[in-house]
Amino acid sequence: MNLPVKKLLVLAAAALLVASGGLLSPASARTTTLSWQGYQWVPRTAPGNPGAPQQWSAGNVSIDDAGRLHLAVTRDKKGRYTQAELDSARNGWGYGTYRWQVDTDASGFAPEVVLGLFTYGRDAAYGHREIDIEASGWGTTPITWDYTTWADGHDAVARTPAPAGPTTQEIDWAPGRITWTTYDASGSVFASATATGADVPVPLDESIGMNLWVCGCESGWNQTPATEVVISGFDFTPAAP
Repeated sequence: MNLPVKKLLVLAAAALLVASGGLLSPASARTTTLSWQGYQWVPRTAPGNPGAPQQWSAGNVSIDDAGRLHLAVTRDKKGRYTQAELDSARNGWGYGTYRWQVDTDASGFAPEVVLGLFTYGRDAAYGHREIDIEASGWGTTPITWDYTTWADGHDAVARTPAPAGPTTQEIDWAPGRITWTTYDASGSVFASATATGADVPVPLDESIGMNLWVCGCESGWNQTPATEVVISGFDFTPAAP
């Protein structure tokens, strides 16, 4: 007499598990969202590139009481690393100005640490529409802020030593042109570079990402210390029609 009831309970539990994010592929494990700077964001949990550890945790992303975003690279007692990434729930941002307020002094990074501020799309065209500003030493020193576009398969467009103190990082994306700008703690332009032509992607499905990871660029990378970066602001100004 109880068998139909049990079947109903099993079916209901299975439906609830699927609806709540269980029994899903690693790629779809990105279910938790955070509200920050007026937008919805998803912490990464799925393993994979970039970074030598290839492990990511939502626990490495947090927002403090002042509304500042924290990204952390952590090590457990066995020395295993976990990295941090936060991606926008929204896709298709398009042309406009992307600006981040980075409170942490990147010039003091360990050489293997990488802070990435970027756009990235699932569609493979134009190098996945990846446009980067990254701070790293790539295994050596000095630490630099690198401006990169992969639309034509290129690496860094320009590279400049990181100034001491907080910075503002900006990507201005327009038809046929990308301009990267780094502002120092006083608000003055510290460095800028522009790419044109085939180096510039056309918008489609790009999201916005921020990550902190360990590149594994040189032997001894597994001695990189735990690191935290604070980003106090992000804003996006769409290009005029």
